[in-house]
Amino acid sequence: MKSLKKWVVLLLALAFALSVTLAFAAEKKGSQWFVIKDSKGVCKVIQSGKDKTPASIAGPFATKELAAKAKAEKCPPKEKKK
Repeated sequence: MKSLKKWVVLLLALAFALSVTLAFAAEKKGSQWFVIKDSKGVCKVIQSGKDKTPASIAGPFATKELAAKAKAEKCPPKEKKK
């Protein structure tokens, strides 16, 4: 019974280590965030592995939060007409 518990703990630890490693690798792969404006004039925050995207209006940023702040500055919400 102790041997089975050791194997279960070992497998859980291995799974955790693997998932953390993959999460960091995925974040580093496309770690640049941009603010883009599409053909309809809608601004979005996207993640891209490239240095520059054709429709980018701001960026690159290291985090999504910084890109979201830039989006708020570059693309303020439109006022609704009454």
